[in-house]
Amino acid sequence: MKRTCTVHILPCALLTSVSLVLSSARALSETYFVDPSGTVAAQGTRSDPFQSIQKALERAMPGDTIELAPGRYFQDFRTLRNGRPGKPIIIRGGRNAVVSGAGAGRIVEINHDYIELHGFTVDGRHAPENGKDSFRDKLIYAVGNRPGDGVTGLRIIGMSLKNAGGECVRLRYQAQRNEIANSSIENCGIYDFVYKDGGKNGEGVYIGTAPEQLGRWGAPDGEIDRSNENWIHHNTFNTRGNECVDIKEGSSGNIVEHNRCTGQRDKNSAGLDARGSGNVFRHNTVYGNRGAGIRLGGDEDDDGIGNSAYSNTLRDNQVGSLKVQRGPQGKICGNVVSGKRTEVKGEFGEKINPRRPC
Repeated sequence: MKRTCTVHILPCALLTSVSLVLSSARALSETYFVDPSGTVAAQGTRSDPFQSIQKALERAMPGDTIELAPGRYFQDFRTLRNGRPGKPIIIRGGRNAVVSGAGAGRIVEINHDYIELHGFTVDGRHAPENGKDSFRDKLIYAVGNRPGDGVTGLRIIGMSLKNAGGECVRLRYQAQRNEIANSSIENCGIYDFVYKDGGKNGEGVYIGTAPEQLGRWGAPDGEIDRSNENWIHHNTFNTRGNECVDIKEGSSGNIVEHNRCTGQRDKNSAGLDARGSGNVFRHNTVYGNRGAGIRLGGDEDDDGIGNSAYSNTLRDNQVGSLKVQRGPQGKICGNVVSGKRTEVKGEFGEKINPRRPC
């Protein structure tokens, strides 16, 4: 039945006004404050901050901000809802706001769209003692939790990420159009590269999923992981583990540019690696790595082709400037190559001149 206000005009007008005011109030963004010295019963205000980042995430709606005070947070947290384009959910703090986990394998897990992390530190070292048990496994792990629906709109900006047992950052399961920029990423892969656990896990940023791992470890299904069109730029990497950026089979259209990459310790790989096709490495400085500067090529003949590597500085990488395992590749030119080992290795290496003018 249609409701009208023919008799009680004034009360109806007042109700309409109140409704509009309440709607406008929710349209304004909220800021929730978190401090490790806060209390469980806090209200999340500046003067009465939450103790728990997760509690703030329970309250935060699209457009809201969670502000982390300086201090050490022995907490894990996981997203609960999507932000929206133009109204992301933002978690921010200074570098002296340090999140070190509470025991989960992933300190920060992102399952939703339009989430932004700004400025604070995620440090996987949670105890001073030497030994692998003093380190958390993954620092930031972005993975969609519904079939066919990956994370998009994630921005990791100006962060300090360090001391991961495994990967420092993972973009997994159809993760598309995300951005990692202006961040420091170091000491990844401590389990395998320091404590010799027997593997080679330790990427700074790992995009996609290796074919033999599809459908495992929480992915909604076993479909090819098309983690595409992610933008990794203006970061400083010193992994002391494996690749600074590793792009797996099935993932394409990713742009990796204006990064500094060193410290990679796997002779069979490289500082930057594309096993997926149609990705771009440009304007990066890649130096002092145990493997090649850049590696291209995946498991099968049609994996890892059509990639571009141009206008990079490749210096003092022990296996050579590039390692090209598959072909044809895309635009490879204009690279500045120096050091003792400048050659191009791999099955297609003889066909590549990384210095040729673009």
